[in-house]
Amino acid sequence: MKEDLGAGYTTARRWEAALVGSLLGLAALAWFATAQLSSPGMRFGLLTREAPMSSMPGGGSLSMPMLALFLLTWIVMMVAMMFPAVVPVVVTFDRWVRRTDRSRLATALFSGGYLFVWSSIGLVFYAATVYLEPLIPPGMASVRWGAALLVLAGVYQLTPLKTRCLKKCRSPLAFVAEHATLLRRGGLGPAKVGAVHGLYCLGCCWALTVVLVLLGMMSLAWMAAVAGLIFLEKVLPGGSRVPVVVAALLIGTGGVLLVLPQTLPAVS
Repeated sequence: MKEDLGAGYTTARRWEAALVGSLLGLAALAWFATAQLSSPGMRFGLLTREAPMSSMPGGGSLSMPMLALFLLTWIVMMVAMMFPAVVPVVVTFDRWVRRTDRSRLATALFSGGYLFVWSSIGLVFYAATVYLEPLIPPGMASVRWGAALLVLAGVYQLTPLKTRCLKKCRSPLAFVAEHATLLRRGGLGPAKVGAVHGLYCLGCCWALTVVLVLLGMMSLAWMAAVAGLIFLEKVLPGGSRVPVVVAALLIGTGGVLLVLPQTLPAVS
């Protein structure tokens, strides 16, 4: 009996190690793909005005080729940035799958539902970028627009909604238990619960994603900085205090650029 329990425990640990390795492996591949795609012509930042979308092939309109290219790069970016931080909740969900003797396909559905939310929001960012970029005045005025968005993103870090969403992201066991009824229904239940977690993640991280679009989408340095902040606040002990630090940084930087937009070259 003890041998059976020991063998089962060992098998479970190996499976979890393989699951974590798969998620981190996909993230690593996505970082590699981003590095390959991250040519100067592919980088884009509304605040820094690096490679404006209107200057890209098919840019400046809701063209299908440009939309497909944007979504492809967006999904690759989200896998690279989000998968390391989502490991705890996927592992927790998979433990529930094993304890309830459900198909491992449920874990894939959960992860797919999560990624679907972040893939879909790429459509919103694309449409907003296409329509808003031509309205942004050139020169120092564009810097002030971006600075105002930095301040807005910083203020959001201090809101109750941000705190609630971050708490959900930092409590994977409580999250899975909260949605156990929906999970037991089977079918697409795991995908729906994954999408719910994706929405909480979106509520937690959308402002940081806006910051990334402002400073340099497809820029490895800015992606790494934002991904690091997301990982810190979601996974590491004391991460619930990270938003306060981020808020101070964003509000401070945005405030300086609102008053002294000419200082941007020194910080971009």
